[in-house]
Amino acid sequence: MLTGGDDRFPMETNKPGVFAVGDVRSSSVKRVAASVGDGAQVVAAIHQYLAAQERARPMIVQPQMQVTAAG
Repeated sequence: MLTGGDDRFPMETNKPGVFAVGDVRSSSVKRVAASVGDGAQVVAAIHQYLAAQERARPMIVQPQMQVTAAG
């Protein structure tokens, strides 16, 4: 499975928001240590992806409710 690219985050597949690590990647060296490193790297990429999604989401302003005392 190919990951990364000019318009993708590190370890992100061609499906937006789907990341691949370890032996499923086409350039994997098939070693446990490499897979552990992939896992550590992809955590940062997922945080960047989620932050970008949050920035791209339109802000919804909730109307303020007025609270009055009952009495």
